[in-house]
Formats: sequence, C-alpha cells, structure tokens
Amino acid sequence: MEQIEKSVLIFKCLGDITRLNIVMVISKEAKPVGIIANELQMSSSAISHQLRILKNNNIVKSERRGKEVYYQLSDHHIHEMIAQVLNHTSHI
Repeated sequence: MEQIEKSVLIFKCLGDITRLNIVMVISKEAKPVGIIANELQMSSSAISHQLRILKNNNIVKSERRGKEVYYQLSDHHIHEMIAQVLNHTSHI
C-alpha cells in the first residue's frame, strides 16, 4: 500500500471521536480495556471494538500483563501527531 493511502487510513481512523478519545486516554500510559471504558463511560465491548480498529491500523499496540491486556500508542509519532493537532486547534 502506498504511503499516501496509509496516511489516509490513519486520518480516517483518528477522525472518529470515540477512537480519538481512546487515543487521548492512553497517550500518557498504557491502560486495560476496563479502565479506558470507565474513563470514557462506555462499555468494555464498545471500547474493545474500537481498539481492534486502532490496532489494525498500527495506531495502538497491546501487551499482556497477567490476566489483562494493556493498550498504548504504537510509537511516539502518534503522540506527536495528536499533540500537533491539539496545538493547532488551540488557536484557530
């Protein structure tokens, strides 16, 4: 897949308010589905569905810790991209 097409998929993925909220919640530290669901006041199944989409698009990654799976941003580029967008929207 071409770089532009991959970029479009990332923007589409982050263009959903629920997925963007999830990314914001896990931007500072890895968290399990239950904590993310609690913070966003949503069901764990709804969060899991959105996390699957984020993971399939390499925006988040997961790590098993005991019985729970923790989700975090896949790399610093995602964090920087979100920070830039928030910075941009703060003065428009």
